[in-house]
Amino acid sequence: MSGAPNNNWSLKRRLLGRVVIGVGLGWLLGLGIGLWIIAHEMGELLDESLKDSAHLSAALYQASGSAGLHALDVSSDIRIIDHGREVIAADWPPLDEDGSQTLGEWRVYRLSDPGIGLIVETGQSSEWRRDELLESMGSMLLLMLPILLITLLVVGRATTLALRPATRFAEELKSRKATDLSPVSAAALPREVAPIPAALNNYLQRLRNHINAERLFATNAAHELRTPIAAASAQAQLMARGMADPDAPKRMTAALDRLALLVERLLQLSRAEAGVSGEATCDIVRLTRIAIADTCPEAVFDDGDQERMMVPVHHDAAGLMIGNLLRNARDHGIGGVKVRLGAGPTLTISNRVAPNAEFLHGIFERSAASRGTGLGLGIVTKIAEKEGVALRFTIKDERAEVELVFPKGD
Repeated sequence: MSGAPNNNWSLKRRLLGRVVIGVGLGWLLGLGIGLWIIAHEMGELLDESLKDSAHLSAALYQASGSAGLHALDVSSDIRIIDHGREVIAADWPPLDEDGSQTLGEWRVYRLSDPGIGLIVETGQSSEWRRDELLESMGSMLLLMLPILLITLLVVGRATTLALRPATRFAEELKSRKATDLSPVSAAALPREVAPIPAALNNYLQRLRNHINAERLFATNAAHELRTPIAAASAQAQLMARGMADPDAPKRMTAALDRLALLVERLLQLSRAEAGVSGEATCDIVRLTRIAIADTCPEAVFDDGDQERMMVPVHHDAAGLMIGNLLRNARDHGIGGVKVRLGAGPTLTISNRVAPNAEFLHGIFERSAASRGTGLGLGIVTKIAEKEGVALRFTIKDERAEVELVFPKGD
């Protein structure tokens, strides 16, 4: 069993943390490269100082002898060999070749002048060179730390300012009342967050539409139910008082039949709104034959020589659509109901109609002369939307036609 998702995390904190880690890693990488460059340059600089010390020492020795070297302020030890005699000794063994070399813990530069028999060697201990390098690196680190701190402060402030429109939007949503379905404002939101209020507004619009539809439905349903209930109640009261005429039972039966029909249509509409669940496959040929036999036996069915045609629609949903369309053609047409099955697959139901006839798709919408409930086409439309069935309504040459285009099966 998995635990509940952890929603107690902050986008600002997570974003700031990752930015800080990225900046820190970049800073460390830059610092590492800088220190490597400093170490390389310091090595070259110290080698150059050894060379300069050797040349200066040779010049002073030639000018003043070994006494002149006491005034030399250099950061290196010196060895001087004059005509094979070591005038000044050093801690490293003598070198055989001129140039810079590393001998154990010493970095040594040798300068020789065979013409006068003079050899000068200057050396720096590795420990001293390392201390100089660490001192330079420490200075650089001290200079870089304030830059890092300033960068982190700037990044933190910039992140806060960048997220301020989103946090303000979240606070506005949090403070809204649950009954407030007005559109939310998307002003000043960044492009990455803009789809959220757009999707939310679409959702709120659907909620408003559903609520308005439910209110209208409840009002219309109450109005439609009131008439047959009142008629049946009146007839029942007259019969109880012995004042009913001979046709009272017939009128009462008609009122109850209309009430039963209206309740049946309301239940169908409820199923259409909720959606029909179950296996979404049916044989449209067999289902059409059953619907014709139950609803409109006089209809002529052209099955296109198809004995079986499977469509990816729930059989109850397809049955409700076909049954309501057949009933609509029977009750509101003037005969000549035809049903035709075609490629696509499509099912076409047509019938003759009076002049100026029209399709009325609204819930409880019907003509003044109609005795129906005004729910048939609304039920068909709702189911078709949920099942992915396309509807085409046409009236031409006093003949109404409804075409159902079913989705293709696998």
